[in-house]
Amino acid sequence: MAQQDSMHNTHEKARFLNQHPRIYGSMAEIGAGQEVARTFFQAGGASGTIAKTVSAYDMEMSDSIYGVEQSGRYVSRTRLENMLDTEFCDLLKRVGTKRPANSTYFAFADTVAARAYKSSNDCHGWMGIRYQHEAGAKPSQIVIHLRMLDDLNRDQQKVLGILGVNLIFAAFNYSQDPEDLVDALIEDIAWGRIEIDYIHMSGPAFQGIDNLQMNLRLVTSSLGPVAMFTPDRQAVVPNDLIFRRHVLILRGAFRPFSPVQADMIACGIGAFAQDLATSEKNIVCFCEMNVAQYLSDGVDEISDLKERVLRLTESGYTVMVTSHFRYFRLSEYFSKQGQRRIGYILSVDNIHSILDDQYYEGMEGGILEAMGKLFTSDSKLLVYPNLMPDGSMITAENVLVPDSQKYLYRHLLHNKRLLALEPDRDKLVPFETD
Repeated sequence: MAQQDSMHNTHEKARFLNQHPRIYGSMAEIGAGQEVARTFFQAGGASGTIAKTVSAYDMEMSDSIYGVEQSGRYVSRTRLENMLDTEFCDLLKRVGTKRPANSTYFAFADTVAARAYKSSNDCHGWMGIRYQHEAGAKPSQIVIHLRMLDDLNRDQQKVLGILGVNLIFAAFNYSQDPEDLVDALIEDIAWGRIEIDYIHMSGPAFQGIDNLQMNLRLVTSSLGPVAMFTPDRQAVVPNDLIFRRHVLILRGAFRPFSPVQADMIACGIGAFAQDLATSEKNIVCFCEMNVAQYLSDGVDEISDLKERVLRLTESGYTVMVTSHFRYFRLSEYFSKQGQRRIGYILSVDNIHSILDDQYYEGMEGGILEAMGKLFTSDSKLLVYPNLMPDGSMITAENVLVPDSQKYLYRHLLHNKRLLALEPDRDKLVPFETD
């Protein structure tokens, strides 16, 4: 279908779809009202594109339509897939032979946990579309996971309506350019209202699609702050990976990944598990690459981002790509995910940048505000020593810090917010100074 590049208004998109003679489908929405369907109805002429809308809120009713949800999680990808499968098959069965032969059919669905009355519940959801990119084609599919950031339920409903229209419109108009499709998802949505932290495309409309690249696009296009990848090179919803696990992070460019960094991870996991009195299996360790500075400075430092992710995952590491420049922003992110125990592995020379006041310019409370946010999530800094050319060791205990920060540093060290890692000396590489 011809792209409508000049169309960015939600109302215009919904009306365009309503007036299209070949697009026809069903909508199933659970969790925040029928906001996507309502947007199409408000645009006018919805009978031209909507065959049916349904919203099965009662769990038993939902199970009777889409099958019993064995996990008990109704806001899940499994439930979304069942909704899409049921609605798409039902649509083709009932009207597939009664409409013009050049019709293209779709089923849209979402299942979300929106803001509950007087509650601070986790507001997230799954949304997807199964559709024919051309008449008679086998179905293709787009699935996304989203987080809603508005405080009020009615605001979350409104943004869901916009996102749903964007998804349906983009599926039919941008399948030939998946990166444009990803970027189009948040058109007409103000920054800070929603995050998309997972996307998966499949089917004949997306032959040869690289879903790893598409999930990286979520971060580099500012649709979401984090993308995560497992050692099998699969993108994953963050909360599914970190649920009931402690988080450990090693930040770096990993160009290339070095034996020293491998030892930092090994030492960090062991020390963190000992400090928490838990098994290493309860810790998920990330190699984290931050793209915020590169994007803001316009520096071409992300051109090989995908290759670095692939090298790390092929080596058996879990990878996280983020747009959070400062460490305390990561603590805030994981705190919102329900994580309380977070560790950061860093070289002792990184202590100087963390204690540098210029690092916190623009913050009203400066370094004290940042430290408060960093450690309110019960974070710890696990400090890896440097071996100097003369054979001496710089550790968390003897590193020189500015006089203005020495009392703050002593406080952190005394209260075990900083843990000194103790690697085997023969694994250290002499630290190069300028």
